[in-house]
Amino acid sequence: MASKPKKIQTIYIIYWVMLAYIVAALIWWFIALDQQNREMTNYMFLTLDNGDPQFANEVERIRNFRSRKQAQYLGEGLTFFLLIIGAAIFVFRAMRNQLKLGQERQSFMMAVTHELKTPIAVSKLNLETLLKRKLDEPVQQKFLNNTLEEMNRLNALCSNLLMSSQLESGGFSFTPEKLDLSQLLQGCINEASIRFPARRIHDNVSQGVVVTGDRFQWQVAFNNLIDNAVKYSKEDITVSLQNGKTDCIIQFADAGSGIPDSDKPKVFDKFYRVGNEATKSAKGTGLGLYLVSRIVKKHGGTIFITDHQPTGSIFNIQLPLSV
Repeated sequence: MASKPKKIQTIYIIYWVMLAYIVAALIWWFIALDQQNREMTNYMFLTLDNGDPQFANEVERIRNFRSRKQAQYLGEGLTFFLLIIGAAIFVFRAMRNQLKLGQERQSFMMAVTHELKTPIAVSKLNLETLLKRKLDEPVQQKFLNNTLEEMNRLNALCSNLLMSSQLESGGFSFTPEKLDLSQLLQGCINEASIRFPARRIHDNVSQGVVVTGDRFQWQVAFNNLIDNAVKYSKEDITVSLQNGKTDCIIQFADAGSGIPDSDKPKVFDKFYRVGNEATKSAKGTGLGLYLVSRIVKKHGGTIFITDHQPTGSIFNIQLPLSV
């Protein structure tokens, strides 16, 4: 890990050295042209005849010529300098973004590898234990439930990876239909209660809320938001749906450590994970909330984060109702 910042630092040093070299070459070019201009005009002065009636006019003409050339070289030099600086800023920003994206992708691949290996290893261990040992039925059921939970987590991860790839490539089909959002959300809450039996999910879902959208995409979005609330909160969570005149508000509230204001605009970025100590140990790839944001925007809605009192966060979705 220590070699990565050193490599990036080396790239930055090479970039700035090359930029300094280009600027120095431009300055040297201007000085050389100006010196050449002075030598040429000095030679023109030497060829003048003091007895010539046009001597004064010729001197003035040569001086004007020198001034025009100096102004020309200065203008060309400044133009090239501004172009170089503009190009350097553009290249620097592009390079910095690419390096940042490379780091995020590397972190993402490490997280994905861990997320894939963990449920497989746990499930394998559970099944081997059930095969090798004669356990009481309650214990067997506990092992099976744990295996099922890990398989559900693996399935959710694969779904997120697939949908992310399809959204990026434009290959994901959007199938709009009139949805009973109340029924769909309640179904996701009921399924989450089965997946997380140790966690209580409070629901306050208004009935009869109808929107136009893709059923599968909203299932993915709701499951990701519920999983996110469960992941970052040790307390119970609350999911609510309130109907309005022209839109509806969906809220997912947790009692976790909360999200700093500086991180709130970034949590929907691809691969981004909040970097405080309370969440670094939590499992995740930084894809879930990114997918939620893309799905909400695709349906003409908005998503934002507010603080939950006394602690935690509330993910709010504002979505237009079906006409």
